[in-house]
Amino acid sequence: MQKPSLERSVFIVLLIAIFIVVVIVLSTTTAAHGSGTGTGTLSGNVTIGPLCPVEPCSISHEKIVAAYAARPIMITTEEGTIMGTVIPDPDTSYSITLRPGTYVVDIRHQGIGGSGDLPKTVTIRAGETIQLDISIDTGIR
Repeated sequence: MQKPSLERSVFIVLLIAIFIVVVIVLSTTTAAHGSGTGTGTLSGNVTIGPLCPVEPCSISHEKIVAAYAARPIMITTEEGTIMGTVIPDPDTSYSITLRPGTYVVDIRHQGIGGSGDLPKTVTIRAGETIQLDISIDTGIR
């Protein structure tokens, strides 16, 4: 019976080490792009205003809901792939379930107004809830 050579043993150890490194790199890269195991939650309160140029503001609840619906919250990967869109609600705000990973939260930038809170990068972990409150200025004066 022939003894395994030292060169063969070193080769096998190197193959195992390379395999372990590849597995670690792939699992780290996968989690960063939102395909990890389990889910986490992104939620928060959204305030939009002013909704009238003068106080007191006496617009209907339906118009307030429409003002929120006109400003959807977009969740993308850092590369820009859209992972979800949430319509905030004036009564319940927003919540979305996401896979673990790093995301950019933003709104569509249009006309006047905007949000000093966005864009914001957040990291979602399985079983955790990240609270991100957002204040949107309509630009109405």
